[in-house]
This record gives sequence, structure tokens and C-alpha cells, in this order.
Amino acid sequence: MLKASARLAAAAVPRASASMVVTAPIKGPAEPTAYNYRVLMVRRAAGGSFESALVFPGGVEEPDDSRDALMDAHKVCAIRETFEETGLLLTTATDRTVQPEPSFSAMCEKHGVRPLDPQPIGRWITPRAKRHRFDTRFFMLNISDTDKFLLDQLAAGRVQLSELVAMHWFSPDEILRANARSLTALFPPQFYILSELARFTRWQDLASYDPGPLQLPIEPVLCPRSDGMAVALLPGDRAYPGGRPMGVCDADLFGEDRVEEPGMHRIVMRPAKSGGFYAACLHRNFLIATGHTANL
Repeated sequence: MLKASARLAAAAVPRASASMVVTAPIKGPAEPTAYNYRVLMVRRAAGGSFESALVFPGGVEEPDDSRDALMDAHKVCAIRETFEETGLLLTTATDRTVQPEPSFSAMCEKHGVRPLDPQPIGRWITPRAKRHRFDTRFFMLNISDTDKFLLDQLAAGRVQLSELVAMHWFSPDEILRANARSLTALFPPQFYILSELARFTRWQDLASYDPGPLQLPIEPVLCPRSDGMAVALLPGDRAYPGGRPMGVCDADLFGEDRVEEPGMHRIVMRPAKSGGFYAACLHRNFLIATGHTANL
């Protein structure tokens, strides 16, 4: 029998997972926005991971995801999970003759279709203090105004009720404003990625997005602050302790207004009782691997 310390160490190993950021040139019914595209977000059911917060479709990798010899298993996982959770089939299929089967890869082989090739945009690892941890690769797939079959699917989307309670299409600024007003809780990876997308108001420009060194694994260190806020320290921040919260003093968690010197890469936010965070604010002014300073 494993000792308690060994069981804890085993439980802390992050599970490989993948998540898909889907954008589409559709208009939403909400308040006016300068963006000509929306991002697919889903709300998790109570009792599961990321309870009640808005996240991107995704989940844990399965052995069958490695069956496709021509595509990385992480990408297959993100596409499969998106299909299972929302019904959106991100493949080369051009009609609705493709029917769901127990094996996603076998379904694609049977109908002679290929998964589309999404762009990798990041990798986030759950903080070590958390009981359930994931090593998540994030991908992005941009639906254009000429992708008729994909656009037709959007109206027929449905949620996997065992895991989700709703799916939504929002522009980046709509979600970020809702988070700032404490109306929508977000977790650090989703907030960070939406902040990146918010730099692009046109879907035609999303293809030029290059996350560069930000594709390196990001393992936040979550620290409570004396003013009631929480700080997610990210690699590159002058207070980042290499993934472990020990040695971070409260004074290190303030000073985000001092942007004159490099060394700030953190998200300051207020914990939400239902999970996730409100009023998140990204502060980024740090030296990256190339020797240049990244600013936002």
C-alpha cells in the first residue's frame, strides 16, 4: 500500500488535457461591440472541474486520441472534446452524413474525413496546491465567413448535459467587461487568452496571432493578498518562485502600478465564491527568452 505522502504525490501529477478556442464571424444579441467575431464559451455544470465558470470546450486526453498517426494527440483531443460537448464537428466534413460513434477517430476514418488543424496558442498547468491538476494545451480554430458547413452547425449546437449547462458566443470584450463587473467568473488561462484575443477586433486578423514564447508552459502560483485580492504569479514575474508559493511575501504581491522596470507578469483578481475569479487585471512587463520586454 502506498504511504499517504506517496499517494498525494501521485494525485498531484497533472493529467494531459486539451482545450479549443473557436472563433466565428457571427453577431451576438448583446450590447454593441467593435468586434466582428465571437468566441465559443461553455459553462460547466456544478460539481465538476471549473464549476460555474465560463471556459473553452475541452477535456482529458484519451488513449484513442493517439490513434491518428497524422495528427498530434493533443489536437485530436481538443477537437473530439469540442464535438462531444457542443456538437460542433471541426473536420473536413461538408454535410451531416457523419454520425457520432464511440470512437472519434474511428468515426473520422469510417466517413473519410480529417480533423481540421488548429493553431497551438498556449499550455497551462494547474497550480501545485490544487487537488485536481491538468496539463492543458490550448488551440485556436478560426471559422471564416466562407466555411458554410461549419457556420451552419453553429445554429444546431447542443450541450453535453452531463458536463455543461450552457454554451455561448461572446466577443472578447463582452466577457472581459462582464468579468470586470463581477458578473462572470473566469480562471487565469481563459482570462489571459481572452486578453490576448482582445487585441484583434477583426476575425480576418486572427490568423496573424503569434503567441511566440507564451506557448511555453505556464504554471501559475496563486497567492492570497492582504487586501483580499488574489495574485496569480506567472513565469517571468520578479516574484515568481518557480512554481512553489513558499518564500513569497505579501509585499511582493503589490506594486503593479510600478511599470517603469521590467519584471511584472501576473494577474490580480478577486476570488469568486462559486469558483474562478472576478475583476481580473493582467499586468505584463517582463523579459522573455528572446531578451525583449513583453508589454500589454
